[in-house]
Amino acid sequence: MCPQATNARSGPPLAEELAEALADQGVQSAEVSPLEGATAGASALLATVAPGELPTEERLASLRGSARACLSGDGHLFVHLSGRRPPAELARWRDGLWPDFHVGARYVFDSKGGVTRVLLQGETPVSAQSGRAGSIRVGELLSARLSDHVRSPSKTAEKFDANAAGWNGTPGRADYLHHRWMRRFVARFAPKRAHQRVLDFGCGAGWVGIEACLHQGAQHLRFFDPSPEMVRISTENAQAAGIADASGATGFGEAPPFPREGEDAYDLVLSSGVLSFARDRGEWYEGLASTVAPGGTLILGDLNLRSLGMRRRRAKRPILPIRELAAVTPDQARDAMGALGFRHAATSGYQLTDPVPQLLHLDASRLHGALSHPLSWCNRLASTIDRGLGAPFTPLFDSWVMRFVRDA
Repeated sequence: MCPQATNARSGPPLAEELAEALADQGVQSAEVSPLEGATAGASALLATVAPGELPTEERLASLRGSARACLSGDGHLFVHLSGRRPPAELARWRDGLWPDFHVGARYVFDSKGGVTRVLLQGETPVSAQSGRAGSIRVGELLSARLSDHVRSPSKTAEKFDANAAGWNGTPGRADYLHHRWMRRFVARFAPKRAHQRVLDFGCGAGWVGIEACLHQGAQHLRFFDPSPEMVRISTENAQAAGIADASGATGFGEAPPFPREGEDAYDLVLSSGVLSFARDRGEWYEGLASTVAPGGTLILGDLNLRSLGMRRRRAKRPILPIRELAAVTPDQARDAMGALGFRHAATSGYQLTDPVPQLLHLDASRLHGALSHPLSWCNRLASTIDRGLGAPFTPLFDSWVMRFVRDA
């Protein structure tokens, strides 16, 4: 429990030394309270880690619990680690804050006074003030927000809107062949049968649902996404693909907008890469189940928490997307859907793990697509073998997909 605030206070001396990084996050040093002795509803908290101090379970539980009790819902938690730390140690601090907090940025304060911001996208200098050389700020600063805030409906829609064009893919780019193959592989995991009403549950740019309709010969497609821009793009793509009865809406998996009141559930429901974004996994599973008709087919796919590449990234990279931290194993998803009356029919891995993603990036950024076809063939062959043998090679893939049939 945190005591209630009684009067205004200035930030701790260390916060002034960290001013450039705090300002980069939209926080003034005077707004920052030390975690020890913080009062309830703080807008920004600063925890300090002494030189050589390691992320023990007891320390992490204390830090996490105190910060959650004292921080406001949209507040910032900063963790300053004195002295330079190896990435693997920083990753353990990040894991210790999860799932209550998500670390979205890291700042490196060097002995010469420089400050470098480290994000998923790379490193950027923030300042190089030699006057602060050798100060108490030398070390690492982790910037975290409450996971509930990062995954709030408004933040999710905002993020998806900003990235909608990338989810759609760009014809002619070196990575477009792989982009479309992934969607087609998931869509065609449902065998051809009398699937006439199709729902894309968290549609992104709409390609999984569209490919499923084309594969099944269906003309009725519904789709939804938190992002209005994604829904707009999906509508355009469905119309361009010639699907006669296609319409979408904004919404979340915990309370899906389809089927509408008085409408039947769907013969075929597909959800690809959505589960790891869910705020409440239990409600999300129940929302998904509610959309599938008795005897209907469900295709569910997401990131593979246990892939070799994912485990390597988690162990060595302090900054990761929230969905990588929130991913589940195929067994966890299968058990959850089984408890809701779904019979598992098939599983397969797809998207080979390291070093294939790195080669795809190299191909798109420097080789102008010279490797796109060979890498695509490798992915297709490996996924086909894994599917045919009953998915024995799951750790070799960064994503999984499963087919279920709902009990009639």
